[in-house]
Amino acid sequence: MNSLAIQLTLHGAIVLLIGLLSGIPYGYAITKKQDENIARGWRVAHSGLSMGGTTMIAFSAVLSNLELNPVFSSVLVWSSVVSGYGFAIALPYGAWVGHRGLSIEGPSQNKVVYIGNMLGAIGSLIGTLVLIIGCLKTIL
Repeated sequence: MNSLAIQLTLHGAIVLLIGLLSGIPYGYAITKKQDENIARGWRVAHSGLSMGGTTMIAFSAVLSNLELNPVFSSVLVWSSVVSGYGFAIALPYGAWVGHRGLSIEGPSQNKVVYIGNMLGAIGSLIGTLVLIIGCLKTIL
């Protein structure tokens, strides 16, 4: 496994850990019958970050099999890392403060969640597109 793949594995594991730890307040929200919006926020943080971290680890497993030049490999890895940490900030923080960050409008807390969501969405889109390019270059 090359050093970029190891970096992606490490950061994927950290994002996964944050997702798993987000299950603690999610479970608390369920058992204490808190408002559905609170439970939803923690459910999204728990499941989204767990899936995101796992996806990053999966990307790292195939990275060395793709015919990508070093620049594209770096773009795949670091856009995925930015995505993972963007969501790792936005989702738990949004659940904690009660904001979804669907627009830039509103209080500063919502703006933080929105920016994290945008970093997460754009980073994952770029990483996935580069992954597809790498797969196509490898099989063609």
